[in-house]
Amino acid sequence: MGLRGLMLKIFLLFAFLQAADLATTVAVFNLGGVEENPLIKHFMVLGPVQGVLLAKLAALAIGTACYFASKRRALILTNIVFAGIVAWNLSIIARLV
Repeated sequence: MGLRGLMLKIFLLFAFLQAADLATTVAVFNLGGVEENPLIKHFMVLGPVQGVLLAKLAALAIGTACYFASKRRALILTNIVFAGIVAWNLSIIARLV
């Protein structure tokens, strides 16, 4: 597999983690949880789900730019961070149910 194939796999994982963050964040909202990230809170003037969706679209735009610029390390580090965020969201869900 070449570098482009590896980049595609890393980017697809990035996109999956963005979707997982969106889904788990919405689940937290549905269970009565709140958003604690101040940056995301700014987007939430549109509504909680709409704000998080807007943030995810912005993240996907940045991730797409990283993919086309072959910023492999940036995507890998971002994937590690978002895997942690999704795990955190799952732990919040477990506490709220």
